[in-house]
Amino acid sequence: MKNFSRRGFGKLTAGSIAGTLVATNASAASAKPSGTMSRPVELPTTKKPRVVVVGGGWAGLTIAQNLRRQSVDFDVVLIERRSTFISHPLSNLWLGGAINLETLTHSFLDAAKAGDYAYLNASLIDLDREKRRAFTDQGYIDYDSIVLAPGIDYNYASMGVKDPTAVQMLKTRYPAGFVSGSEHVTLKRKVDGFKNGIFVLTAPQGIFRCTASVYERACILAATFKRRKLPAKVLLIDSRNAPGVNSAGFLAAFKELYKDHLEYMPSSPIQRIDPVAKTIHTEFDDIKFADGAIYPRVRAARMIEEFGLSDLESAQMEANIDPFNYNIIGDEHTYVAGDSRPMPFSKSASVARGEGVHVAKVIAARAEGKSAPWVTPESICYSMVDPEAKQGIVSRSYYQFNQVTKQWEFAPETVSIDERSKDLGRKTLAWSERQFKDLFS
Repeated sequence: MKNFSRRGFGKLTAGSIAGTLVATNASAASAKPSGTMSRPVELPTTKKPRVVVVGGGWAGLTIAQNLRRQSVDFDVVLIERRSTFISHPLSNLWLGGAINLETLTHSFLDAAKAGDYAYLNASLIDLDREKRRAFTDQGYIDYDSIVLAPGIDYNYASMGVKDPTAVQMLKTRYPAGFVSGSEHVTLKRKVDGFKNGIFVLTAPQGIFRCTASVYERACILAATFKRRKLPAKVLLIDSRNAPGVNSAGFLAAFKELYKDHLEYMPSSPIQRIDPVAKTIHTEFDDIKFADGAIYPRVRAARMIEEFGLSDLESAQMEANIDPFNYNIIGDEHTYVAGDSRPMPFSKSASVARGEGVHVAKVIAARAEGKSAPWVTPESICYSMVDPEAKQGIVSRSYYQFNQVTKQWEFAPETVSIDERSKDLGRKTLAWSERQFKDLFS
């Protein structure tokens, strides 16, 4: 069956769920779904065009919400395997004790009620793009269009770690804290219990989720150790030669605020990690650490690759989509948005929000035989570099496509404010609070 795959359950990753149907031969591949997959999900019947959105992160929530705001009366179903939304934006402040967990935690039920769409607590298992049928562990759903926004997975092989045992140890003992709520909870416990020594953080190669957040996290943890007067230091190992955003602002904070509690090691791609010996190997150094959060290079959620939607030339296995309309090349009924998209935009909540509005407009326009003009998403990254004085910095980025070079580049209105201020500290909280209010209430 064209565009229909049968893959095994059990590939539970941060951003993907694959199914239990293992195709061992041609007859198995042609067998009809059985059990749960053979029946439809129990949803109200509708004559409206149905759009299924897979993934309840910032992109998926925004798309579901904005589809219901279009002139076309869509039936919208959000599929999300988690039962609770935990925000990555602001999570660094929680790690440092500046806010409580309740600030980050929100209900998908509240989002569905506020946005007037259906929330299905389920995992996407398989996809038949020819029939336009999505298979979940709760049954199948037929759709007119589907949007996949499954986020990222980690690529530990990029750090020279390929042994499954070592990978599992890194995931469990030194979680990056950029995907799941469990990672954040574990990291919080680590920070609260840290007594002395080196707490290592890593900034990976490529375009990674929440670029500014790695450097903000280093500041907040250093501020925490400084406040508690610990004989401890944050060591930030960066593959780049300088912070990827707000370079001057972060470097100033490192030097002026945390010189005794934060060491920055740029231009140091990681070649190998021994999780048992707690040792990170770069080209020139062997670094021992007491604890930490190890952030490898990211890739698109494995769902994208397993459903045959990847750009084979993408270093991060990202989706093969029309960069202006977000549909899979050759398929105007299947879209990919959020951090699995290939354009070199920031993998941030603000970009996901902007993209989500645009994708909803594209789907609605096409339903009416029209088109929607591309609009640059805004990447706005506030960073609370001094949580004690509540001072922040900010980066605002916009994008444009150069028709001569055929490359994406920053638009002229892109700007960074590297001077710390209380006003930007207030805006760090205010931005997220506005987004939470819009999505969940």
